[in-house]
Formats: sequence, C-alpha cells, structure tokens
Amino acid sequence: SHQDVPTKLVAKAVPLPMTVRGHWFLSPRTEYTVAVQTASKQVDGDYVVSEWSEIIEFCTADYSKVHLTQLLEKAEVIAGRM
Repeated sequence: SHQDVPTKLVAKAVPLPMTVRGHWFLSPRTEYTVAVQTASKQVDGDYVVSEWSEIIEFCTADYSKVHLTQLLEKAEVIAGRM
C-alpha cells in the first residue's frame, strides 16, 4: 500500500546558487514523488519557509548488473559460512 513518508533534509544555509544533496535508499522498479520546501533562519530566530516546489515524479529502474553481481557475491560469502 502507498504511504506518504515525511522526510526532513536539514542543511546549513549557504549563498546561492547552492545544491543540497540528500541520500535516500530507493527500491528498484518503484515510483516516487518528490517536492522540496526550504526554510531560512532569520536574525530574530524565526524561519521564513518557501512554497513547495513543483512535484517531480520518477520511477527507478531494475537493479544494475554491478548491483546484481555484488548481491551474488554477498550471497556466496554467506552460503560459504553456513
């Protein structure tokens, strides 16, 4: 079942232009919807919060051959210990 999961990405404010990178562990063959909102702390301690960005929708692909090889190697190591 689909469920919205709130995610926070907090970054130190830097002069524009800036890029904030977040790391999410995405599942293969899964549809995702992403929107971004920023909050800037003011001198008085309050925050100015932006409007939400446009919504970006994308779908992840299958596992790559490199990832499948890594999974196979891990499985072989575990099987060897059993």
